[in-house]
Amino acid sequence: MVLRNMIYNNRLLLISAVALLSVNSCKNDGCDDPLAFNYDKDGTSSETCIYEPKQVSLNVTPVYNGAAFDDKDTLDINDGRNIVITYYGAYLSNLSFKEEAEEDYIAWGDNDVMLAKEGQLSIDGLYLNKSEITGFKFDIGVDTAIYNGDPMDTNQVSTNSPLAIQIPSMYWGWAGGYRFISVEGMVDVSAAKDGSQMMDFAFHCGLPANLKTMTFEDEAIDVVGNKINLELEMELKTLFEGIDFENDDLVIHDGAHPVTIKMMNNAINAFELK
Repeated sequence: MVLRNMIYNNRLLLISAVALLSVNSCKNDGCDDPLAFNYDKDGTSSETCIYEPKQVSLNVTPVYNGAAFDDKDTLDINDGRNIVITYYGAYLSNLSFKEEAEEDYIAWGDNDVMLAKEGQLSIDGLYLNKSEITGFKFDIGVDTAIYNGDPMDTNQVSTNSPLAIQIPSMYWGWAGGYRFISVEGMVDVSAAKDGSQMMDFAFHCGLPANLKTMTFEDEAIDVVGNKINLELEMELKTLFEGIDFENDDLVIHDGAHPVTIKMMNNAINAFELK
């Protein structure tokens, strides 16, 4: 992964340098592609076109029942039960774009992994497209076939990477890999649902079999000039649908547990591109 990032970054630097050197000499050299940096409205060929990397901004807004919240709020589960969320973290990886002229999705470089959690809800990067962007997709979780570095080794995973060791931990270990989604807090488990019996809960979801892919092709991708703006809403209440807080296990560090599998299945309905 480190080598791939270096190659991609060097490619972007080279392309940017060529674009800057060519800005004065190539404005009227026949490029017929409106997406190109040196587009000529009278151009007739794509052979001289130079493409400028787009600035990408991905922002995630966590909500509960459609509204903003924080770790001091007492929230309501669908059955009237009280819940307080003290921590949430979700990995979004393999962030990719679909271009009109490309058959497959293309990941946007070294910033193609995000850990969405409190205080860390946006990432920026660069993407070089040569045709109109028609789609956006990402995985909910971390595909270890792609991201196989050891986060314990800073030579493989840098300390400022979203895949580095986190506090609270988002990594089980070499055998289990990363936790795809973690949600912790307190919930009322009383039969009367009157808030009289609040207990800790911790749901840690993961494992390769539970990796989910979100694809957005019907929604318009917000491309303005040289910027791509992605606004993603993460509805945490959706993650809890179908969980029986009175009878189900509440502290689960097992990605194969029925509750954590249910949460990962719920996750595909928890994200919306705004």
